[in-house]
Amino acid sequence: MNLPSFPNVDLFSAGINALNGVLVARNPSHNRGYTLMGLLIMAFFGGIGGGVSRDMLLNEIPAPLYNPTYLVVCVLMGLLGLAIYRYADSREERFRTRTLAFFKSFTLPWFAILGAHKALDHDLGIFAAIVVGVIATTAGGVFIDLFSGVTPEIVRPAEHLVTAAVLASGVYAVIAVQMKGSLSFFPVTLIAVLAGFLFRVFAVREHWKQIVPLAAPGAGPGKRAA
Repeated sequence: MNLPSFPNVDLFSAGINALNGVLVARNPSHNRGYTLMGLLIMAFFGGIGGGVSRDMLLNEIPAPLYNPTYLVVCVLMGLLGLAIYRYADSREERFRTRTLAFFKSFTLPWFAILGAHKALDHDLGIFAAIVVGVIATTAGGVFIDLFSGVTPEIVRPAEHLVTAAVLASGVYAVIAVQMKGSLSFFPVTLIAVLAGFLFRVFAVREHWKQIVPLAAPGAGPGKRAA
């Protein structure tokens, strides 16, 4: 299958994640007194961090380097995030945990699928496609967490980010490989997007728990085990 051009979806995903990056960086858990430029850098991390990591893994020139529209979108959405936060902290919290969480559930499978497709396009296998899909989906958030001195969300009990990314990229890769040549891109994409999107929406709404070993809770920074 040939990957068609999805500039609007890709830009939409980058914009949503750039907006989320600024709002996350302004949270008390992440806020380190960032300057305006620092917060815009967080917007870039959130918006294009996953795509750039994906392209570099596949030895490609990252799309934002030859398409400046990505950079413009990240700046504008970063400034929008600052405006939302400045308007009202309480409304920002509701917006981030409800409306933005819904949009993230939509964009997450797209990042995973595009990453998996590019991996398959480079003659990599299903496992590699899933790995690239997960990295493309989560790398931006990892950069934000690490720069803020916070344990990355993907290794903590969170909102099934990795699980949804594995599901979307895995479903796409398996169907694309098994049905190669007999299906067009759109049905396969639709199935994979719906699988990742619906799983993520229900996981967030129903507060599905993740598997945590039955052991004493880990000591946080600055703490010592008894």
